[in-house]
Amino acid sequence: MFTIPYILERAARLFPSVEVVGTDVRKGYAETRKRVSGLAAYFDKIGVKNEVVAVADWNTPEFFELIYAITAAGGVLYPVNIRLPPDQIAYTLKKSESQLLIYSDDFSALAKVHDGEKMHVKEVFEKAEMKAEVEVNVRQEDMAVMLFTSGTTGLPKAVRYTHERMIHGALSIAHQLAHHETPARLTSADVIFPQIPIYHILAWGTVFIAPYMGLKLIMGGRFDPAETVRIIKKEGVTWINAVPTMVNMLLETKEDLNGLKVLIGGSTITSDLAKRMNEAGMKFTTIYGGTDMLAASIAIMTEEAKRKGIDYIRRVTHPVPFAEFKIVQQEGMGGDSGEIYFRAPWLPMEYYKDEEKTREAYTEDGWFKTGDLGVEMPDGGIMVLDRVKDAIKSGGEWIPSSILESVISEVEWVEYVAVLGKPDEKWGERPYAVVKPLEKGAANIDEIREHLLRAVEEGRIAKWWIPEEIVVVDEMPLTSTGKINKLSLRNMLLK
Repeated sequence: MFTIPYILERAARLFPSVEVVGTDVRKGYAETRKRVSGLAAYFDKIGVKNEVVAVADWNTPEFFELIYAITAAGGVLYPVNIRLPPDQIAYTLKKSESQLLIYSDDFSALAKVHDGEKMHVKEVFEKAEMKAEVEVNVRQEDMAVMLFTSGTTGLPKAVRYTHERMIHGALSIAHQLAHHETPARLTSADVIFPQIPIYHILAWGTVFIAPYMGLKLIMGGRFDPAETVRIIKKEGVTWINAVPTMVNMLLETKEDLNGLKVLIGGSTITSDLAKRMNEAGMKFTTIYGGTDMLAASIAIMTEEAKRKGIDYIRRVTHPVPFAEFKIVQQEGMGGDSGEIYFRAPWLPMEYYKDEEKTREAYTEDGWFKTGDLGVEMPDGGIMVLDRVKDAIKSGGEWIPSSILESVISEVEWVEYVAVLGKPDEKWGERPYAVVKPLEKGAANIDEIREHLLRAVEEGRIAKWWIPEEIVVVDEMPLTSTGKINKLSLRNMLLK
């Protein structure tokens, strides 16, 4: 049976002393399973079966235990996206129809906007009889997890996953990383320290992958670059996952990260970031996926990738087992590029109680319209060029903003860059670049223009792609998952 509780049950038997480690606690999988059983008995007693239980916390061992306990009791876990704006968090709590909110100290304010029952994490653990046992009676087709998209283009959308689909999504990552040659390969000797928060696809499935593979798991709380590096050194961490902004912050600590393996994704990995990771001795593998499709593809070292090196694997990912892609042509886009469609056995196939958005995104024959523009490569990989909504249509031709962003990011003083489409009477849209420097006073727009012209001479971009306007900002708005929030930028600069 593909059920979430089974993963921990198996880990407790096969890897009883392998630890789940927090900032001030460490427990083996066997002891963790006993605690989970006590929690599950408590949840069974208060009646959470088929009910949504929302949890607002950082990446902590307590959250790890709650994931398994809630689902073992037949509840549906909603890991609250705590990085959303307050009004959107309130919206998701209501939309989720959660009957119970469990929160830690930093999120006590959420109790005031939640209509159902609420309990502090400490209260839950105090009330549960930690030595109690409960009979686990869940099926693989039962709903287990509810997730919300990041809401960058409107209100967050909800998707629900069964036990089976959630597990298959996580195991597709584990199998791709463990069975294929790739820089961030997972082995039985690795120590996992997820930087991706639990609310984002259960830390990209690592809360399942670690016990499945019998790996030591670090749950280090809120992301802090200096503290993360300290824990990496103290616990012998060999593998992390992170979005590019997090990796940038780790590199800025100037600490020795040589040999660290990184699964990176969520937004474009610029050529400059790839170069700096390589110079630091970090081994990175790129992942592509999302809340509404889970894992889709992870870069592996095909013959093509070996020939072309890190610049290829930062841009191209390869389908995980049992995943399929197809490219659907878009009007005005030449060549082989088009919108990426994705199909896999774990797709949810609907947005919860949103028929309109479901019809827009999921096809009747099982495909998910990713909203990304891309091209299929000769080795079977997929290169993502841009978001459909972010691609700039100028004079009837498409300009991939991600390629311009990658080139501009190569300028040494640029920390963040976003390229937007600005309305233009003659061309429809023209590129508009927004940059944040590493340090105030470091910006030199002429240097960016000169660098773009060199890229034209090298054949990397077309001359007509070069933005007429380049502006400098002191702060760059980020989404809850560390991506640049282009919606906020448009509202700030283009209205």
